[in-house]
Amino acid sequence: MKRIALLGLVCFALSGCGDDKVTKEYLVGKWECKWDSYRSTMKDGKFTDYVSDEFNIIRNEEFKIENNKLYSISKTEIDDDSNGWKESDIIDTHTGEIIEKTENNSTEKTIRSLIKKSHDTYIMSSEYIKTRNEQYNSEENTQNLRIKVETICTRIK
Repeated sequence: MKRIALLGLVCFALSGCGDDKVTKEYLVGKWECKWDSYRSTMKDGKFTDYVSDEFNIIRNEEFKIENNKLYSISKTEIDDDSNGWKESDIIDTHTGEIIEKTENNSTEKTIRSLIKKSHDTYIMSSEYIKTRNEQYNSEENTQNLRIKVETICTRIK
């Protein structure tokens, strides 16, 4: 019985005790974020592999907490000025949940997630999928597409 308890304790310790979640406190500080965009189209009823859009941006982000609310300020390499401090909802919007919306001629799915890779690195991912509903014979040119934006952020020391 002691061996089972000891094994359980060791497994719990090795799992990291749930320290892999991106929290407001984790985000506080300065980050350099590299944004990469990818696109995929429908071919023979299946989406092709992602290909790069050659859309690469480096953005500096800074987060702070005031009155228990997360605020961010950001600036890209092409911005002349920052956009000022704004309340950030990144923790609430990037949950990994699939948000689906169906309209007359298409279905749209959005998946946003935050993944903590280490103490100094996290990945923010957004995927958007739009598929044409076959039951509608519309004159509109609705295209099946899949877009993914992956952002790798590294803490600036």
